[in-house]
Amino acid sequence: MDEVTVEDELIVKAGDHIPLDGVVLEGSCSVDESMLTGESMPVDKGVNDEVIGGTINLDGRLRMQVKALAQDSMLAKII
Repeated sequence: MDEVTVEDELIVKAGDHIPLDGVVLEGSCSVDESMLTGESMPVDKGVNDEVIGGTINLDGRLRMQVKALAQDSMLAKII
């Protein structure tokens, strides 16, 4: 992830981990956020929704824009 910077756009396919915190620009999917929230039910995400790095795209395809790198991510703030 050394080459990725804030504002870069990434494609996240079904079954992939969302690599970094960001916002959905295109597409929709269900995301497993249980590693962060403990909630077992998937959360539906669509255009303009925030996504959190480390969560899993269960289905669908997203084009997302990176809003925070690993050291500034939601998970890093919790840790």
